[in-house]
Amino acid sequence: MQNEAEFDEIETVSKSELKRASHALQNLGKRLAALPADLLARIPLDDQLLEAIALAKRIQNKRSALKRHYQFLGKLLRARNTDPIIAALTEIDQESQQSIQRHHRAERWRDRIIEQGNDAIDALLEEVERADRQKLRQLWRNHQNAPTDPKRNQHSRLIYKEIKQALGS
Repeated sequence: MQNEAEFDEIETVSKSELKRASHALQNLGKRLAALPADLLARIPLDDQLLEAIALAKRIQNKRSALKRHYQFLGKLLRARNTDPIIAALTEIDQESQQSIQRHHRAERWRDRIIEQGNDAIDALLEEVERADRQKLRQLWRNHQNAPTDPKRNQHSRLIYKEIKQALGS
């Protein structure tokens, strides 16, 4: 009786589920191998994983070798708790998303200032008190009075840079 109860409690995992889990770990290994060194340093990895990731970065133009190595990375990851690794990657992704949102916000303000001028500058100053009104107005006037498109683009970039600095990005 007891053996039957234990047998009922054991969950059977299908071969397809095992393959999906294996592919997910291989993809995690690929993602780790694609990260630059500064971001990789923020992820809790042991020496064996770091060596395997470094080797994956050195393998060039050898599809089958790289595929086998990603399978090996998946095998290494299977033997470890990947929750801290996934949590660190999620944090990196969120920081990246926030950076992109700040960039888009600064671009929207730049476009608005170029189109609306002083009214948009005043609106920006209501939202961001540390923005430099005088400098933004001067940059906007320089943009409006620029004789050529390259000069306009230059002043547009300077407006963006000033806004980004004011937004604290």
